[in-house]
Amino acid sequence: FTMACQNNDEATKETFHSNYFAYTLEALREHVYSILNDVDQMTMEAQSYDLETHPRVPVIVAHNNLVRDTFSMTASLLDSMG
Repeated sequence: FTMACQNNDEATKETFHSNYFAYTLEALREHVYSILNDVDQMTMEAQSYDLETHPRVPVIVAHNNLVRDTFSMTASLLDSMG
């Protein structure tokens, strides 16, 4: 693959992509869904903290929501690919 990239061999690169697309897609899906799961767990944990002693919890939760929204859109795109 490296040689194909260095030599601009598009046909060979396309063959590699075709052969490994399913594996790459599954690895990306696993990663994205793992992040979604982690962000949900961290959000639930953050929401259990007392705001008097942890006043930045709303900022953390807002960030987690942004991450969840972004990764949810990515998951949808990956799911539509196959």
